[in-house]
Amino acid sequence: MKRVRIENKATSTIRVKVLYFAHVREVAGIHGEEIILVKDSSLKNLISKIEENHPGILQHKEDIQLAVNRKVAGKNLSLKEGDQIAVFPPVAGG
Repeated sequence: MKRVRIENKATSTIRVKVLYFAHVREVAGIHGEEIILVKDSSLKNLISKIEENHPGILQHKEDIQLAVNRKVAGKNLSLKEGDQIAVFPPVAGG
């Protein structure tokens, strides 16, 4: 798994694991990565870092879903050390 270091001046940081699925994985070119964020970052902050690391990966932001620790989550959710975030296209049921 690729490790990405995000430079920041904060003394408190957290590490989260991001996993990519389906066409999102194809665009990223990797299965997953660890991203370091400032403590108390939200899912929205993480999305910005993903876009920085992989331009175009979230080209259709409204068309993807995010799950934190296997539960679909809203973009304002605060992240914690060790959270696992899945990035995937919408899932249709029937």
